[in-house]
Amino acid sequence: MYIDRIIYPISTLGPGNRLVIWTAGCTKHCNECANPELWDCYEYQNISVADLIGYITRCIGNFDGITITGGDPCEQFNDLLQLVSQLKCICSDIIVYTGYTFDELVQLNSYEKIELFKSSITVLIDGRYISEKNIDDLALRGSSNQNLIFCNANETIIKCYEDYIKQGRSIQNIIYNNKIISIGIHNKINKER
Repeated sequence: MYIDRIIYPISTLGPGNRLVIWTAGCTKHCNECANPELWDCYEYQNISVADLIGYITRCIGNFDGITITGGDPCEQFNDLLQLVSQLKCICSDIIVYTGYTFDELVQLNSYEKIELFKSSITVLIDGRYISEKNIDDLALRGSSNQNLIFCNANETIIKCYEDYIKQGRSIQNIIYNNKIISIGIHNKINKER
């Protein structure tokens, strides 16, 4: 699986202190994409799902949830499915971001794969990023066309997400690989300033 970075703790891509995994590779190339550096993937980024799970369980402390973003994790759907089906054994709150709509994922994959995927994750945030639909008060979503779909969540988890969303967007700046990166859902860039 092509992985660009793993960072913990992140509080701006879901409730609590989360482990966030950024995959590499995305063919959608959305206008004003937050992570265009993740469109391409390189062989040095390739890690087996078993090694990735081993790294997470050995090296990362206690986390409240896991967020998988990118790139587009669903462009590596078989590896992603293997990853989330194993992660659900160590974490009950998993968010996956994708530029595909849920209907597109259903068309591209078997019923069995989709059912396993839905049973392994808590939330799917689907749809391409459309910069013209970036509304500042949307937490967890970059644009209003995207959907927040609860897949495997009880009332307590849903309430936790509702409370998180009420807080609005936030950004977390960190130093990673000698660069400052800004993590979270960003407001639309106002080019008229």
